[in-house]
Amino acid sequence: METETVHAPLTRRPTLASSWDAACGALAQSLRLTRAGLGAGDADWEELLAPPAARQDLVILQRNLNSQDENPCFLHLRCDPHGGEEIVSIGILSSARNMEVYLGEEYCGTSRGKNVCNGLDNSEHEKITLYKKYLKLESPTHACKIKLLSFGEKNCVFISKVVVHMRPVSAHSSAGSPALGSRIDLERVQTIMESMGSKLSPGAQQLMNVVRFQQQNWADIWKRG
Repeated sequence: METETVHAPLTRRPTLASSWDAACGALAQSLRLTRAGLGAGDADWEELLAPPAARQDLVILQRNLNSQDENPCFLHLRCDPHGGEEIVSIGILSSARNMEVYLGEEYCGTSRGKNVCNGLDNSEHEKITLYKKYLKLESPTHACKIKLLSFGEKNCVFISKVVVHMRPVSAHSSAGSPALGSRIDLERVQTIMESMGSKLSPGAQQLMNVVRFQQQNWADIWKRG
């Protein structure tokens, strides 16, 4: 499948931020956008996450050493909810071995990294190992956060590329509710049960009402954000 690199999206570029410190504007330089038919396949990701040239600059994210609390490294990725595009999958080439993806506070999946580059020279660090990781989201979204994981205590993470596969928002996408419960079509569930001659028990009906209320709350919060 041919994958197209997008230099200027139809609307605005997604924003990329980190919970760890980075030089002003440097992290945004690592962001790459792709758009293609139904989604990038494994072969596309192999090319998209190819290791950089030996002297290519890496973005360095550094832990705040003044904080006494546990402070994992998170990347926060967000699109304009009214921009007409949504995130389908994410790939990262970095010194963090693995990554976890969350939609809001809801765990979405883990990608275990594959070693693609050993001993990359850096002016301050003699050896940097880079790992490529990618994950296709079960449900496209406008925002997510990515937890970068390494073995052992690390005070910095080197980022080479953050590749985001985008697609136009479809008519069936829930543009305002990417968080918890957004994958559940409650009306469809109730219609199917009624067509089978079944009725929800009072307890099940109450649970459905609670989930519907949570979905509406998430939608309202997203619109206000």
